[in-house]
Amino acid sequence: MSITAINDTPVYSGNVIDLSTLKIASLFKGTTRQFLAEKLNARDIDSIVSKEKALWHAILKFKTTGDVVDNVDIWLEFRSNIHAANLYINDSLFFRNGTVDTLSLISDSGKNLVRKRIPKSYLIDGENKLEIEFTNYKSKSNTVIRDLSIGNLEAFQNQTAIMTTAPILLFGIFSFLVLINLVMYFSLDRKKVFLLLALLFLVNSILVAYEVLYWNGFVPSASLINSYTIRGGLEYGTYLILLFILIIEFEFGSRTILLAILAYLIVYTITITTSFNVAIALSLLPFLLGLKALWNKVEHSIVISVSLFILLTFNYLDDYNIIENYDFVESNFIITSLVYKLDGLGLIVFALVMIFISAKRILAKTKSLNEANLKLERLEYQFLQKLILPHFIVNSLMSLQELIANKPNTANKMIEALSKEFHLLSTMSKKKLVPIHQEIEMCNAHLKIVSFQQKAKYKMNVIGISGDELVPPTIIHTLVENGITHGYSGNQNAIFDLSKKEVQGTIIYRLFNDSDKTKSDLGHSTGLGLKYIEARLEECYPERWQLRSSKTRNGWESIIEIRSVL
Repeated sequence: MSITAINDTPVYSGNVIDLSTLKIASLFKGTTRQFLAEKLNARDIDSIVSKEKALWHAILKFKTTGDVVDNVDIWLEFRSNIHAANLYINDSLFFRNGTVDTLSLISDSGKNLVRKRIPKSYLIDGENKLEIEFTNYKSKSNTVIRDLSIGNLEAFQNQTAIMTTAPILLFGIFSFLVLINLVMYFSLDRKKVFLLLALLFLVNSILVAYEVLYWNGFVPSASLINSYTIRGGLEYGTYLILLFILIIEFEFGSRTILLAILAYLIVYTITITTSFNVAIALSLLPFLLGLKALWNKVEHSIVISVSLFILLTFNYLDDYNIIENYDFVESNFIITSLVYKLDGLGLIVFALVMIFISAKRILAKTKSLNEANLKLERLEYQFLQKLILPHFIVNSLMSLQELIANKPNTANKMIEALSKEFHLLSTMSKKKLVPIHQEIEMCNAHLKIVSFQQKAKYKMNVIGISGDELVPPTIIHTLVENGITHGYSGNQNAIFDLSKKEVQGTIIYRLFNDSDKTKSDLGHSTGLGLKYIEARLEECYPERWQLRSSKTRNGWESIIEIRSVL
């Protein structure tokens, strides 16, 4: 936009003029107002003032007419990182932004953005003088005047709408995504990728919230960390979090983790010391990681890589203002605001892709669980039938008949054992998890019954188990029964050892028997018993269990491993 000027002094006629961009300022130092330079803009002032701490005066002039003064409200917008400043118009104090102290102490920091209507009595027909009195005793770097504009309130409010509409919209979306991922983290086996996604969107919600506060003047003009450093840190941190999300999602190893971190540090160091755009360079790293997953044909790597390419492209378009000069951008302030936040829209695309992948996995898992439940119900029915097979009842009745005739007291003990086993079986079978001491009681009852039947000694030793541990019902009982069926015959004695230990977050149950058989069907069995155990484990610990059986030096062992939730 062209600016009318008379003798290099801009003339205000109603359109916004940013005086900080024009080389019209004169700079003075100290209480004596030592003249330093003239025909300066804001950058020139910063290059001089940032070299030493002192009291400074910057004087700028603009012209206006009496007709404009009388008929138009003139507003001033002052945006800076100067800790505190006093602004004068024609030598009259216009406003204080914080407290300016001529000593080395400064208190009461001002706001980053101030807008005020200039009283008509302050302005004159002709040349007007605008003076900024400020110090940089707190920090030499707090000397940047980002905006010093005169204009109308509507234009300034429209600027705020443009700079905050998209951030407000993105804040709502990012906050929702934080909640969604936290819900999925706590409801879906606490997978770390959901926690990192929640952190990613939390960081970006803070980033856009900060922008909303900044453009409404709710941010201190100066702090220990300036606003650009804060926003840059949040933005650059986004790409580091994104790298870890991809590493977990694609299940890369520790070597890739170290290389990714090293690449991030190298790229960041190079870009901040050169003129290359930091955000674009850092957003390239996740895309390259996606290409690596694509090369390895990792599941979902295609759609994730496409979303990362869109993020990289949007970053490039945003940081180099590629499309901001097109006519359609200025057609609506909402469109303009969205164009200014293309990098945020790129993250939304990535979020939609991750939600799609998560939804797909949830549907697959739900389908799998439904199928497992149906299978489990059928197996439970069939397994209960198997447990009370006629030959087991016949053998028990025949043993009872003999015991009643010859050893009535022993017969009573066998009847008690039968009653106890069937009672526990009927109460436990419909539960998802039961205390392992009930499982052990049922196993002991079964071993007592078999001892009576086979006229041998069957017993089980328990090692390292408190009894309060929860396990799926009848899985140990099933292993014991399989061990008896495939490991012993006649009146051979049998010893079972049930033990538990925990190694690096994995609970390991081991059932050992001292069978001397050289072959066993247990390791390769496709019978109902083992199918029942597998269905129960999958129902309670989806994709976190392992069941195996093998011959040992002194017998056979069956091992159940249950990994803890990460």
